[in-house]
Amino acid sequence: MKFPIAVIMALLVGVVAMPSPAGADSLQQKIMAAKVVDLTHPMYDEMPFWPGGVPFKKTRLVDYDQGYQLHKFEMGENTGTHVDAPSHFIEGNRPIDEIPLGDLIVPAVVIDVQDKVADNPDYQLSADDVRAWEADHGTIPAGSLVILNSGWHKRFGEPARYINMDADGVMHFPGYGKDAGELLVARNVVGIGIDTLSIDHGPSKDFATHVVVLKANKYQIENMANLDALPPTGATVVIGVLPVKEGSQAQARIYALLP
Repeated sequence: MKFPIAVIMALLVGVVAMPSPAGADSLQQKIMAAKVVDLTHPMYDEMPFWPGGVPFKKTRLVDYDQGYQLHKFEMGENTGTHVDAPSHFIEGNRPIDEIPLGDLIVPAVVIDVQDKVADNPDYQLSADDVRAWEADHGTIPAGSLVILNSGWHKRFGEPARYINMDADGVMHFPGYGKDAGELLVARNVVGIGIDTLSIDHGPSKDFATHVVVLKANKYQIENMANLDALPPTGATVVIGVLPVKEGSQAQARIYALLP
C-alpha cells in the first residue's frame, strides 16, 4: 500500500514543484499519506437515484465471442457520486469543466452528525453546529472541502431506505441548513459534500443551501461513500470529476489520502 501512495505523493508534489504548463493548476500544500479511502459508490443498475431523474443502466454492446467487451452507459448527470457545478443553479457561473484543478485536490474537514440524525432523519446542519465543531478543531480553513457525515451512506445499498420517501411523496434525509451554507461560504471553502441525494435535506422545496453555495461559485458533492473512515481533519481529498463541456453536474471518482 505504501508504494502507490508514495507515487501519488510524488506526482502531487511535482505539480507544485514543476513549471505549470497551459491548463495546469498549482497546489497550496505538499501531501503526505499512508492510506487511501474510496469515497465513491460503485455504479450499477437499480442503484438509488433522484426521483424523476435518469437511472443508471449498463447495456452490453459487444461480448467476448466477438473478441472483446464493450458497454454503453445511460444515466443522468446527477446519478451516483457526483459533483454539482455552480452553473447547476446559477446561470453564468462555472460549469463543471471550468472548476480549477487546484480546487479538486484539497484538505477535507469532516463534520459528523450521526447522533443527531438518529433522532431526526430530516436533521439540518446549523451554523451553531459548525461553530461547535470549530471550538473543538479550530476554524475551518479557507480552501478546504467540508464533508457532512450523516451516516446515510450506509443505506445506499437499499434504495428505498436511502431515498426514504413517505406516502405523500416527501423524501426524508439530512442535509445542510441555509445558515450553515452561509457560514461556510464566509469561511471561503472550495465546496461542501454529503452522503445523501442532496445537499439540502429531503423535505426541502426551495433548495436554499444549493442557492447560497452555488451562487458563491462553490461546488457540491452528493452521494459520498465510506465517510466513517475519515478523521475530522488531516485528510486530503482528490476529486476526479468528468470534465463535461458546459456540464452542470458530472460523476466523479473521489478518494481521500489519509496521514
